Amino acid sequence: MKNIPITIVLSSVFLFSCGGSEGGNSTETLKSDSMTKLSNTYWEKGCSGYSKFSSDEFKTLWNTKIKLSINSSLEGTYRTEYFHPNDEECNSMMFDSFDISKFEFKSKVISDESIEGRGLNETFIFNSNNRDLPPIYTLIYLDSEKLYFGQRSGAHMGDLPETRHSSISLDDYFTQILN
Repeated sequence: MKNIPITIVLSSVFLFSCGGSEGGNSTETLKSDSMTKLSNTYWEKGCSGYSKFSSDEFKTLWNTKIKLSINSSLEGTYRTEYFHPNDEECNSMMFDSFDISKFEFKSKVISDESIEGRGLNETFIFNSNNRDLPPIYTLIYLDSEKLYFGQRSGAHMGDLPETRHSSISLDDYFTQILN
């Protein structure tokens, strides 16, 4: 009988130590969940037109096919294959380029289309064309085996955290390649 108060105190201490503050751990859990889902995955964007400019005045310069692999350190390696504008099936590659970037997840963001995504700061650490690419402040949205990134719209050009992309096109996505 003398051990009951000690048992109650020790049980209480154990139960409280297993819990945690709701605010601090929930953000880390969200980031961890996003990282876990994207870590060690492979993606591909099918043959599509590429124009360096968004104006209708400039037509498709190339057709491209993009392969993206994301490793356990959340570094994304893009291999972009370029095809002649008339090669709409992307059968005969002309040349390719490589980019490596580091993904840093931010808080939840609701896009202009009312899609719940995550803020993403993407910092490029290598470019095969020896260009110095600025960071991109965008959105990322994972829906089963489809991966969407934000797109430029209005004042949301993605060149600063304050101008982070706010829109996602549901017609423009990467498809997961399962090994």
